[in-house]
Amino acid sequence: MTARDRDANAVFELPDTTDLASVNQAEIEVIRLATQGRLKPRDALRYTRMLDHRRRAIASRTFEVKMDEINQRLKQRSGS
Repeated sequence: MTARDRDANAVFELPDTTDLASVNQAEIEVIRLATQGRLKPRDALRYTRMLDHRRRAIASRTFEVKMDEINQRLKQRSGS
């Protein structure tokens, strides 16, 4: 994922946020960019909010998959 800060025209790379570990890495990178002054604090906050929404979506989907597996096992047990 490439992001561009509108005011500073800074271009930087963030990892694809396909799992919780990559979301964590992206947040670390956003914080690093903000502390280096390459990203304004307000923009860093916007990115971290988006990443937090992504984290919640991944966690919800992971939970849903686990619950489906548990329900499937319960159905198999009750059907035997």
